[in-house]
Amino acid sequence: MKKKGISALAAAALVLTALTGCGSNDGASGAANAGNAGGSAQQTADGPSWKQDTSPFTFTQYFYGNWASNYLWKDQYAMKLATEKTGVTVDRKLATGSDDDYLNTMIASGDLPDTIMLDWNNPAVSKLIKNGMVYSMDELMDKYAPEFKAQLDPDMVKYHSFDGKLWYLPNLYETKDRLTSGVPIVAVRPWFIRSDIYKAIGSPAIATTDDLLNALKLAKEKFPKVSPVGVEFFDVNKNGFGGSNSMEYLIDSFSPHLLEERVKDDRQLVEYPMRNKGFIDAFRFMSQLSRNGLLDPQLLIYKQEQYEEKLYGAQYAVASQYMNNMYTMYNPKIESTLGKDQTYTVLDGLKANGQEPRYPASRLMGWQGFFVTKNAKHPERIIRFAEYAWSDEGQMDMRYGKEGETYDMVDGLPKFKQDILDLSIKDNAAFNAKYGFSDSTLLFRAGKAWDDAAARDLKESQPDQYAASKLLEKYNFDDYSLGMENLEPDGSTPEGTINAKVKDLWNKTIPKLILSKTDAEFDAAYNGFLKQMDQVGAEKVEKVMYQRHLDDLKKKGLQ
Repeated sequence: MKKKGISALAAAALVLTALTGCGSNDGASGAANAGNAGGSAQQTADGPSWKQDTSPFTFTQYFYGNWASNYLWKDQYAMKLATEKTGVTVDRKLATGSDDDYLNTMIASGDLPDTIMLDWNNPAVSKLIKNGMVYSMDELMDKYAPEFKAQLDPDMVKYHSFDGKLWYLPNLYETKDRLTSGVPIVAVRPWFIRSDIYKAIGSPAIATTDDLLNALKLAKEKFPKVSPVGVEFFDVNKNGFGGSNSMEYLIDSFSPHLLEERVKDDRQLVEYPMRNKGFIDAFRFMSQLSRNGLLDPQLLIYKQEQYEEKLYGAQYAVASQYMNNMYTMYNPKIESTLGKDQTYTVLDGLKANGQEPRYPASRLMGWQGFFVTKNAKHPERIIRFAEYAWSDEGQMDMRYGKEGETYDMVDGLPKFKQDILDLSIKDNAAFNAKYGFSDSTLLFRAGKAWDDAAARDLKESQPDQYAASKLLEKYNFDDYSLGMENLEPDGSTPEGTINAKVKDLWNKTIPKLILSKTDAEFDAAYNGFLKQMDQVGAEKVEKVMYQRHLDDLKKKGLQ
């Protein structure tokens, strides 16, 4: 997944659980006005294709992300509702151990499940397509669900097609309208400060990186048993060149124009971000934290579970986390076990070197793609299930459930029953385990009804999260027109091999930079890395990235 601003929008979008979506009944009152993003499905005389066969049917699915236990189909409400309507059950599996090793082994052996949920810009995607291991959506829709095409956003189809075919359905892609409507988008993992610690140090203004450094020093002095800073694990292959998802908050402060600055038209290169001074200054700041005893070096090797365990225990003065996760998972748990005073409050965007931060938030990109493999014995049932999931009816089902049972229509918009809404706020883990809303089909798209309802619900039921999101939303910018999506070369090409070597070198360099004891030590490690990346042929990759940059602009109709 694009782990930058979805990056990870994707990323920000990933964590929008039930409060960022809604549901419907059998396509009646709520669904009739639901999704203007995809259009209404054309129906045959017998209705949509997915209604032609609702006999019991199970297909297997590998989900790329071994952390995603919430997404496994058990007996959650949304999963049972989908099965009740379509007859379909998704046997979703996660990797044991490394996702990349697991996926590559499956591809090499040809032992693929019926479907795969995989970041659409993962290097393995080109292998699946070029080796003829997956169906195109066009082929399956034309043959088994011809009315499905009418539901698809033309801009989405245009952008995500490859060699003239749509090979996957992107989950969580955003329309242009969605960037300015619905739940406020926060395109980075924000940093938060523990409320009681902030008060104890005098509630100082934290508007710059220097302010943050001084606040952390005060926090360490007054709360010596609490780790001053908590950041998520570092792995370039999983999280992009920032290394950790927590780094984007700093990188977008120190290098707010990073994307534009990487493009060197005169040399026909798109440089690696590691050549950018602001990008590296973000790591210098992390090194400064380390030298002042404000960053536990164990964080560089912590597993995500270890980091989260300490966060649930409010054991960081300042910590990084998805906005939605902090307010629906961590803060409620902290409040119930430790008290409200130890919950976390979001920090504003940080100025670095006198610059305002900018958070890239691109539309259309999406997160994972839904692929149907050639191993599927009944691709017709799978594509028809996807048709159901993509429809207004399916979107409403998996977001809100059944009208009158789990939600009501209020002023033309769906709204959870109060007890369900309360559970989602007070115990999000229990809410997910019981209802599975936003965890079932993983084929989410924008739609006015559920987007507007989500914004209303968030504002009413979680005013703190809504205010925090609005606080940071002002730093977003739409980077769509920059043409900086999917730049890395195909992993099977010579340049792809070089890129893998550069990533490995950078992975090994990051700890050296952060744990450096002096500026001279930092510079030596950094300059050594630059020399090594050039020796392995980094410029060849940068030339390919420039061509892919031009291709991206062309694909968007911008060149």
